[in-house]
Amino acid sequence: ANSFALQERMNGLESLLNGGISPNCIMVGTGCCALPDTVALTQHAVAHGVHRILLLPPFYYKNVNDEGLFNSFAEIIERTASTTLELYLYHFPAMSQTPISVSLISKLRESFPKLIAGVKDSSGNLDHSLELASEFPDLAIFPGNETYLLPALEGGCAGVISATANANSQGIRDVFDGWLNGDTQTMNLQEHALAVREVFGRHPLVSALKQYASWQFSDDSWLRLRPPLTNLAPPDLEALRSDLATLAVSPH
Repeated sequence: ANSFALQERMNGLESLLNGGISPNCIMVGTGCCALPDTVALTQHAVAHGVHRILLLPPFYYKNVNDEGLFNSFAEIIERTASTTLELYLYHFPAMSQTPISVSLISKLRESFPKLIAGVKDSSGNLDHSLELASEFPDLAIFPGNETYLLPALEGGCAGVISATANANSQGIRDVFDGWLNGDTQTMNLQEHALAVREVFGRHPLVSALKQYASWQFSDDSWLRLRPPLTNLAPPDLEALRSDLATLAVSPH
């Protein structure tokens, strides 16, 4: 999303809705460096019936304190002026370099108890996800990938928001359903989902997933990447295809 202009992002959401996707099935990311851009995207989503908002903190300036981040989130909420918002805070310190602390989440919940709905925790740290689930049992805590999905579910997390769900949605869902149903094979399903994740993790993730999509849909338009992203080199492409085939995740 951060490679796209505001209007492109708005057009993308409208295309999904015009294609018949229910707004109730969508959580849209709106977090930008500039506060007015975040507000514009959030207002646009709400105006189109999409109320679940995934919100990165403003991530250009580093080492900002919780007061500054609180003021940013509060102003987004106040300017959007919607009582139907469901805000999911996006904690992704490896990329944003702007962590969302437990104390900041607590302060936001105290000030906006009906609007803060959950956290996407892309810290890659299971203990942190479990801490959030324990500290905020009424919030939906989503680890940022399926690596620890089973123990995360057992520890009170709500599910997962993962890029590799674009390639292994059924496999990840099988882990979730297996946990719900007490299936004794769930650990095997978790190990398979982890193996698929690791295959994609050996390559630049966006490039690998778009290559997969081009195979899956027999559509090379998926290979149009906006700089600075680049397509996989031929040896990496063949390694990706081979490794996925070994795991029976080969696209048709």
